[in-house]
Amino acid sequence: MMLDAIDHVHVYVEDLPAAAMWYQQRLGFVHDEAFAEWYKQGGPYVIRCGAAALARLDQSTLDYTVVDHQLTWSVYFYDLSGNPLEVTCNDYAAATPVMIAATQKRS
Repeated sequence: MMLDAIDHVHVYVEDLPAAAMWYQQRLGFVHDEAFAEWYKQGGPYVIRCGAAALARLDQSTLDYTVVDHQLTWSVYFYDLSGNPLEVTCNDYAAATPVMIAATQKRS
């Protein structure tokens, strides 16, 4: 199993166009057109990711922290609006080599 995708995220932001661009450039997230009708009706602007978020974070100057919870792995960071975010992988065995490599790379 590869650790390579996140389905979607709901966040509250101050400036939607700026946030959409930030999430796309930093994490590879794009607007999920399957949920466009929700947004038109006042619901969330749903974004999804088809690329590895950790690899995108490594390529950016964004500060993030990787934490081994011994059951799951989490990556913590803040978005453009200051929202604290935690991206967690529940497949501990598959995530462990990727996260250890990321942690060693940042040391």
